[in-house]
Amino acid sequence: MDLTAWLLRLTPPRPFVVATPGGTGARVAVERVVRERGWQPAASPAEGNILVVAGPVSDDLRPAVEQVWSLFPRPCARADIDSASAAPARLAAAADALGDPDRQRRPRAAHPHHDRRGAEPPMADRARDRDGLMLDRLHVPLGPVLPDWPAGLVVRTALQGDVIQDATVTTTGLGHARQVSPWDSPTGFVARRLDSCARLLSVVGWPDASATARRLRDDVLRSDVLRGDRRARTATALARWAGRVRRSRTLRWSLAGVGRTPPVPSTPPELGGDAWDRVGSWLDSAVRTFDRPGSAAGLDRAPETRWALEALPTLLDGNELACARILVASLDPDLDTLARREAPHG
Repeated sequence: MDLTAWLLRLTPPRPFVVATPGGTGARVAVERVVRERGWQPAASPAEGNILVVAGPVSDDLRPAVEQVWSLFPRPCARADIDSASAAPARLAAAADALGDPDRQRRPRAAHPHHDRRGAEPPMADRARDRDGLMLDRLHVPLGPVLPDWPAGLVVRTALQGDVIQDATVTTTGLGHARQVSPWDSPTGFVARRLDSCARLLSVVGWPDASATARRLRDDVLRSDVLRGDRRARTATALARWAGRVRRSRTLRWSLAGVGRTPPVPSTPPELGGDAWDRVGSWLDSAVRTFDRPGSAAGLDRAPETRWALEALPTLLDGNELACARILVASLDPDLDTLARREAPHG
């Protein structure tokens, strides 16, 4: 065994997981397998070595996916997973490719449909700030290929310093989304709330609480969760975790005042207040609804998603870029709900 092969055998998989519209079920399955195998997810291509794309990759999304793939340093591998059932085998194959010295020595082949025209690197110009001074302005796109980011969402920001002076919101890939969702079950509403909490906690930098939320989400989605002792154990674990999150002063300090929505009748009740208020609402509804399975089944999230997309530019204006991902995660629009109802937003 040569040195390269020996080092590759010692290289732990670090998956960088991104989702596309229609890929929610695949993403949830990927996150479960990653947790069960003890792999540590990566927050960026620079620290990752497996790109995991959960969901179908449409022509309009492919340039962004390929741009991210080009940023991965060697050794690296890629797993395109378009269904939940494919997750274990595809991830295992990617891990094998990561540890294969022959594959790692080969030149990285470009995707046959690779096209960099859709890539959006940051660009700069000059514009007047709010005091009338001419200052540099940097254009920074967020999405659509980011971890813990709404699948298909693109936010284009114009920054002066680290403050967002202008933001536009579009969507991509919705026309190809398949409407197979893990949330379509008696416990799907609870699982969806836990998923939203997990993504926000990950973005804000509390990985332990985020991992627990994902484990509870997966437990809630088990077919036998509502029977016997398992239901009682899950309810106890859910309540204990929710109490821990509510008591976190650091989390409250991080979220209070972020993304405060207008207190008007048109604001959906689920999206009222600031990011801290929304987390509290998610926790309360998850605990309450688990005690009454099926009570929230069939709820249509399309109206609140449409509202969030329309409100995001105003909510983001004047915020620091560091708050942008927290703000988006606290609204957590589910763009898959729009795929059957309307053409892509924007």
